[in-house]
Amino acid sequence: MFTARSYNPAIDERLLALASEGLSRAEIAVELGVSLADFDAWSAREPGFAAVLADADTRSQAWWQRQAAEAMAGGKSIRVSLWAKVMAQRYGRAGHSPRQKPAAAKPPAITARYEIPDNGKERRGRRGSGNP
Repeated sequence: MFTARSYNPAIDERLLALASEGLSRAEIAVELGVSLADFDAWSAREPGFAAVLADADTRSQAWWQRQAAEAMAGGKSIRVSLWAKVMAQRYGRAGHSPRQKPAAAKPPAITARYEIPDNGKERRGRRGSGNP
């Protein structure tokens, strides 16, 4: 049975500093000598820690997004396909550029009107309409 370690608010600053370097939750947990299960337990018990962890996730994602921008601004080459795969794996659709359609967007309904020209022949009536 899992028993979470006790939470010490003194780790908050170190956690945020590590996240600012682009580390994931798992990498931060290893650096702090705790487990992801500890993070989950602390988040459930301590609203302050849950906020710190959310801030850490934001900082880590910002670091990764900044890498491509800094490479382009500095004229450095970047392996875009590798960077994109890392972003997708870490952050899912949230890590991609906003130009992509959101997953929940429905395609627009398409309606069409057909006009069939008269060919000079008498049209038959519809079945069940009473016309021959």
